[in-house]
Amino acid sequence: MLPAEEGPVRSALGEPVIDLDTFKLEVAGLVDSSFYLTWNEIRDLEEAFSDTILMYCVEGWEVWGVWEGIKVKDLLDKARVQPEGEYVLFISADGYTTSLPISYLEKYNAILAYNVNGSPLKASDGFPLRLIAFGKYGYKWAKWVNKMKVISQSQSGFWEGSGFSDRADVPISRRSYYEGQNAKPLEY
Repeated sequence: MLPAEEGPVRSALGEPVIDLDTFKLEVAGLVDSSFYLTWNEIRDLEEAFSDTILMYCVEGWEVWGVWEGIKVKDLLDKARVQPEGEYVLFISADGYTTSLPISYLEKYNAILAYNVNGSPLKASDGFPLRLIAFGKYGYKWAKWVNKMKVISQSQSGFWEGSGFSDRADVPISRRSYYEGQNAKPLEY
């Protein structure tokens, strides 16, 4: 198992070129207050750190990292999610999409990371913002996120539309190798 910055790199749609001077993260959809954040505004937000979290690929490999970024929950709180909002559709600069339940994102402290293991993410690993989704397969770890859209029901993303599980939970048998007896099914 390798640290994230040394692991394999996968991209479904190709690596986009991101200009930090014009980059914006949009939070919209079923919210009371849509907004945009520039890169500088993102960096001014309170930083969130993860414990060591593994990203599991459906191909059978893993990478580990201590991820640093901003909490998805903080962004949703700022936007004030409407009662019918139950999922977030993450949209990436390359057109990639995936959705996750808000209950999962909040319970498992999902973050949009810009650093891993003390260094900025590489462009190929999703810089400037990559979703960190504990216990989910890597295809839920959207790279180059530039929009979060609150929606009422799950929406199939790129890989889910090709037959991959929408839930994308890594089996306990695989997670317990690293997490030991602390590995439990995801509940949300």
